[in-house]
Amino acid sequence: MTRKLLMHVGPVTIDYDVLIEGMKGDVGFTSKEFVDAFQYSLKSLRKIMGAQENSQPFIIPGGGTSAMESVTSLLRKDDKILVISNGVFGDRWEKILSRYPVHVKTIRAKPGDYVTPDDIEKEVSKEHYNMVTMTHVETSTGIREPIYEVSKKIRNYVDLIVVDGVSSVSAEEVKMDNIDVFLTASQKAIGTPPGAGLLVLSENAVSRLSDNSIAGYYLNLKNWIDVMKSMEEGRAAYFSTLPVHLILMITKAFKLIEKEGIENRIRRHEKVAAAIRTGIEGMGLSIVAKHPEAYSNTVTGVIVNKVNPSEVLKEIVNEGIELAPGVHPDLAGKYFRIGHMGWVNENDAISTIAALERVLSRLGEPIRLGEGVRSTQLYLSKGNISNL
Repeated sequence: MTRKLLMHVGPVTIDYDVLIEGMKGDVGFTSKEFVDAFQYSLKSLRKIMGAQENSQPFIIPGGGTSAMESVTSLLRKDDKILVISNGVFGDRWEKILSRYPVHVKTIRAKPGDYVTPDDIEKEVSKEHYNMVTMTHVETSTGIREPIYEVSKKIRNYVDLIVVDGVSSVSAEEVKMDNIDVFLTASQKAIGTPPGAGLLVLSENAVSRLSDNSIAGYYLNLKNWIDVMKSMEEGRAAYFSTLPVHLILMITKAFKLIEKEGIENRIRRHEKVAAAIRTGIEGMGLSIVAKHPEAYSNTVTGVIVNKVNPSEVLKEIVNEGIELAPGVHPDLAGKYFRIGHMGWVNENDAISTIAALERVLSRLGEPIRLGEGVRSTQLYLSKGNISNL
């Protein structure tokens, strides 16, 4: 059976060596094999996040949304939160936090744009916020927020800066300078199956964990922190059952990331992303992101002019490639998404553009047939890559 190329926004295609690690049937959550794997994963997560040694990594069951909701562990009743939203998953912060007894204000960008650092600084300078949440790469649009410029501008105004790195970690430059919480999910650029939320808390964030938080039980990081500390010290601990086999796969993925080198991995993602965008523009289509500085390494939204994007997704599966639907309500029926994260390579970029050209041409989308592949090949043959 021919394997399908999963150019999706997550889950992504998974390396076979990573998958095999999850096939062990005799590993308990207190076994030395599991504890060693968990210890390695926690230490690796801290490194990948560019965090200080005094930070605290967490790997909890669930996914990106569970990691997001666990941030309520740092909030108290009547705290004020500013949500910076560039799309659907920025809005998710508002939907989560609005379920709790806190005050939430949201600043939104139009589709294809991002909220500027100056606009964010202007807001926090007017009113004190206990927390500001941002989305590094907005999965619904492929927009990358300049989080480091923002965090530097607002650091002295707010208590906590939280970044959703679900679609960025291990594919974009990640560092926790001036950031208190950086979180991600297992099924994105890390390249493992879904089922775990991964996050790192700064020393400042850890100090906010208390019995007075508004968090519930299962996603209360105060209930998990002793398990994380114990596991990193090589001692088994329990609060609730961890996803044992997924963590074995995460450990293998982290070992492969370490072997590749995080800087090389980021450059690979950047190159594949740029090659795909070059191909899209070469065939005459445009992308959702309106500003080059906001292009992401992991997601590209593609706007179509005539065809129904759902038909594109249906037809391209017959070409052996799976893409992702557009989910931003303001762009409904106008675009689809290409995910390029995890274990993607240059050949995946070429295959995706070639299949897209065939499908779009058959469906009647006016494109420059052949120019997409040509543009992608020319880009890759020149070895183009921007400075990180």
